[in-house]
Amino acid sequence: MAENATMTIDMRLGVPLTFQPTNQVLYYDAKGFEDLRWGEPVVAETRFGPQIGWVRRSPLLISSAEIVPYRLLRRTNAEDIRRYYQLRNKAHQDMDFIRQKVREHGLPMRLLEAEYPLDENQLVVYFAAEGRVDFRALVADLKRCFPKRVMLFQIGARDAIRTIGAIGPCGRPSCCSIFLRRFESVTMKMAKEQMLDLNPSRLLGACGKLKCCLRHEHELYCELLSKLPKVGQWVQTPKGRGQVTDLNVLLMRVTVSLEDGGFGTWHVSELSGFEDQLRPCDGCIKGMMGGESEQNDSVFQSEISPD
Repeated sequence: MAENATMTIDMRLGVPLTFQPTNQVLYYDAKGFEDLRWGEPVVAETRFGPQIGWVRRSPLLISSAEIVPYRLLRRTNAEDIRRYYQLRNKAHQDMDFIRQKVREHGLPMRLLEAEYPLDENQLVVYFAAEGRVDFRALVADLKRCFPKRVMLFQIGARDAIRTIGAIGPCGRPSCCSIFLRRFESVTMKMAKEQMLDLNPSRLLGACGKLKCCLRHEHELYCELLSKLPKVGQWVQTPKGRGQVTDLNVLLMRVTVSLEDGGFGTWHVSELSGFEDQLRPCDGCIKGMMGGESEQNDSVFQSEISPD
């Protein structure tokens, strides 16, 4: 008989840092830096050299597997900050020169951002392209006419939007440029389960891929839908028996076609058999519905009910 085994996860104190210009978030071992606070700049090792990262939140316990194999070096001083912005301006100026060389070679590359690490040992240029780009001739040309080593780093469509930023249809900055640490797979099935219009123009983000919010909101929708009747299901309402025709998942409200005519909308807790579902306070309802009062339900029902 196989013995039951318990999996132990090695936990360590880590601190998330965000790095410009890519808005990438990496977790570092916080040993010796346990008192870091949100927004504090620190100098840390990266794959390109020492760079300044900004603390996203105070150190917390996370799995050791989440922590990168680089070290926090020190807290920044005034000279580090001055040099950081000086190098940032220099990188943008040098990127203009590289962009001109890309045009001369006729390469299908869209340069997005550039950065120098604090030791200024190389210029890292991020670019986007539809497929693989043979830029060996460009690199050879840059070796002859550019004083620094240039590293060309191709990133995908989602990383490109995280780097340059975008405004989503909700009116807020794109999720990837604010808080998403890693990109996970997003499927049309998630959109269907969230009862969204399957029009591609409404489901695609600025990157041309399915919106990341479909992924990180999916769990909440599944949880709420498990507490709601299904569309087409017969339910007992305060106005009589009827069939569910529509659901407002986030507000937990159900629209019902009444058996004797007319329609009505109720919170799920008002339906027979669903009384155990938590009913929000009137203030929450008004806020989520743009200030509309719940009294509108009875008016709506009387206006569309037959004489």
